[in-house]
Amino acid sequence: MQFVATFIVLAMGGIADAGYLSCKHRQKKPLACPLDHDCSQVTESKWARTFGVRNETLGLLYYAIMLAGMLGTLILPAFAPLLLKLMLLASSGALLFSAFLVGIQFAVIKDYCFYCMISAGINLMMFANTLVLLRVA
Repeated sequence: MQFVATFIVLAMGGIADAGYLSCKHRQKKPLACPLDHDCSQVTESKWARTFGVRNETLGLLYYAIMLAGMLGTLILPAFAPLLLKLMLLASSGALLFSAFLVGIQFAVIKDYCFYCMISAGINLMMFANTLVLLRVA
């Protein structure tokens, strides 16, 4: 049960992180970087969109779906194994996408976004958490 709670907290953290990025972009206000860095170099680059959709919007959708999936395993335990397998697939894709974007930040943009790095860390932890949950189920 502790891994379920951890997963829920991670998903909510991802929603908060992506929500902050999305809100600041819509308000056209600069991001407050705790490391005194210019995150807009990354968040306003040509890499900030995938298939025409802003990456933080995709993140919000992903984290909300993952949260709903985990709540679904609690509400409908008979479907938990299937939901966890689907969540492993989704978290694998998110982890690969995050690794790609981190690589772009360092190799192409040559700058980084604190909030994007937080999201990548959350994705890594959600992937690991899903692996553990799948083994327990």
